This record gives sequence, structure tokens and C-alpha cells, in this order.
Amino acid sequence: MAKNDNLQKKFGAKLAYMRKSKKLSQMKLAEIVDMNFNYIGQIERGEANVTIQTMIILANALDVEMKELFDFTF
Repeated sequence: MAKNDNLQKKFGAKLAYMRKSKKLSQMKLAEIVDMNFNYIGQIERGEANVTIQTMIILANALDVEMKELFDFTF
């Protein structure tokens, strides 16, 4: 398996982990970032191809550095 296989799923899982650690629902995070909560769910399931801009918005909403969303050792 290549190092970057399943990167979208890993990113989504980390986003969900960080969101939950901040005690936010998908609905609340979606409200904060002005996105549809279905889109947040798609990201967390690894179904959405997320842009860098969206990653920045999500990291800012969670009050973390974007690189933390790519630390998959959780």
C-alpha cells in the first residue's frame, strides 16, 4: 500500500476526531464554516475532494494549525 492511499479517509477521520474533541456536532461545525452539514459528513467519510481553502477554513474553525489535520497518529 502506498503512503498516500486512503488520504481522504484519513483526513476525514482526523477531522471527525478533532470536531468531536471540541464537542461540536457536524451541524454546528457546518454552521460555523457556512457549509452544508452533508458536506461535512462527506468529508469525514472520505467521499469529498477537499480544497486547500476548505482545509484552511476548517482548521481555523477548529482553532488548530492545518498541519494538525494531517497528523494521523491519533
